Amino acid sequence: MPLAKIHVLEGQYDEARLGEVSSAVQNGLINALGIPPEDFFQDYSNNLIVLEITFISGRPKEKRLGLLKALNDTVVSAAGISPDDLLITLYETPGENISFGRGLAQRAHVAHQEASAAHAAGG
Repeated sequence: MPLAKIHVLEGQYDEARLGEVSSAVQNGLINALGIPPEDFFQDYSNNLIVLEITFISGRPKEKRLGLLKALNDTVVSAAGISPDDLLITLYETPGENISFGRGLAQRAHVAHQEASAAHAAGG
């Protein structure tokens, strides 16, 4: 299921117009990607939480899957929502693309080490 986020200027779109935009996005997903029509991305309750987390790439798949499960367990419990109302997206990026302040890529060396290890392994 794709996640579509639609950003509009406040006050420029009434509910009817937003509904038309939403339908257009859904139709585009159906037509271009073959998404099943019943896979309607807006079918959540009013308790929906969309959680996006960005971190430096390199963690194994098992760690990322464990993180998804742990986040669902703890956030659902803390918010008192259905487990179906938490949508999580993980974004991984190389260390040189993140600054923790002062415009410095403090973790750039991590990406360099990973590239060197992959090259040494023949990857």
